[in-house]
Amino acid sequence: TVAVEQPTQQVRAVWERLVSFVDTNLFVPCWKELRQCVEMVQKSDATAATSKSTTNKSKQKQSTITLYDSKGKIKLSLHNEAYYINCNITIDPAYPDFSAATGGKSCLLELTSTNFPKTITDMMMTQAQDIVRRMQEGLSSEKAMNLSNPVKVPKNFHLNIDEMKEKYKARLTKDTISNIKHDTEALKKVTDLRNKKASSVRAPGDNGYVDHKALAKERKDARRAIQKLTAEEKAADEQLEEKELAWKLEEQKRNAGYYDVYIPTGGTITPQPSLYVLVTFLVQKVKGLVVEMCPCCNKRVLPICPDELKSIYNSSSSSNKNDKQAKEMRKLKPYRTYCGCWYHKSCLNTLLTEPPFGIECPNAKCGRRVFHPEWPGDVKQLEREWAAKQARLREIEDAMGFL
Repeated sequence: TVAVEQPTQQVRAVWERLVSFVDTNLFVPCWKELRQCVEMVQKSDATAATSKSTTNKSKQKQSTITLYDSKGKIKLSLHNEAYYINCNITIDPAYPDFSAATGGKSCLLELTSTNFPKTITDMMMTQAQDIVRRMQEGLSSEKAMNLSNPVKVPKNFHLNIDEMKEKYKARLTKDTISNIKHDTEALKKVTDLRNKKASSVRAPGDNGYVDHKALAKERKDARRAIQKLTAEEKAADEQLEEKELAWKLEEQKRNAGYYDVYIPTGGTITPQPSLYVLVTFLVQKVKGLVVEMCPCCNKRVLPICPDELKSIYNSSSSSNKNDKQAKEMRKLKPYRTYCGCWYHKSCLNTLLTEPPFGIECPNAKCGRRVFHPEWPGDVKQLEREWAAKQARLREIEDAMGFL
């Protein structure tokens, strides 16, 4: 009996240990991604260290990733040169799906501290959380990254009416055909009732005369029937409009790529694991943005000192427009364009407002069209503004020559 009970107790102890581990460790659904994240953060520091001198190695802090398995929380601290971002990522118990525990987000991102300016931080954090949201709705990482771009294309770009009609053309289904038949029958009923309402007082039979009271009652009933039929059709049309609106939103999502992982059998969307994509995005932004070069002047977009960058952003809100130092600092303000590259404000202004217009990004790795909401996206408008500016300059030169 003792020999039989001893193996049973051993199995039970192992089983209880496994159950306790699964119940208390909230990283179980994402353990593969988590291991990749730890390796990536360590590798990013090693790569950055090899490209710097020995004097900078001792000064620069290392990026760290700390795990709290019982809380499902990841503490991420990313450093590059003098810049840093500290944030927490909370994993939802239903990961890669979501529940009310984290406010409907499979990976809840919270910024704790940073020395980046608020404008850059908000842009970075908003895009990161939007990537997670789109992936938990079923998007692939590539499409989620593209659609989460914080800089939007101008409204008049690629405005091809024929293409839009073809893209969002009406869908002919059994429901639409049934609705057309129903509308035809309803219109026929209304027409018959109106003809009855407008019928002559004289009618064949009974020497050409009819009972006026009976005719009045018949016409009154016809009016009531029309009102009732109209109210019913109005309610039906409102329900149909709601369905159409829901369908259009569904169709827009489908065209935008929301259903690239669509399951036809159940009609549901499979949430995609997003932790590794999220951490990769943050690491690449912190490590890449700090040393990114302006495609126009080939100089660093961000200054080496974070305090100098904050002064540049503060100069934009300066009330003294005649301050020469503030003017020079405003020219160095970093701007992110639609293509994803960063420019100095003065460089971007020259690129967008002077010919040739509609130019592609000078960055050899990009080559996409350059857009920004603060500048017009219409090439013709840019041409008109440039021509007007040149005309004013010629007028000034003529006036100076006359004097």
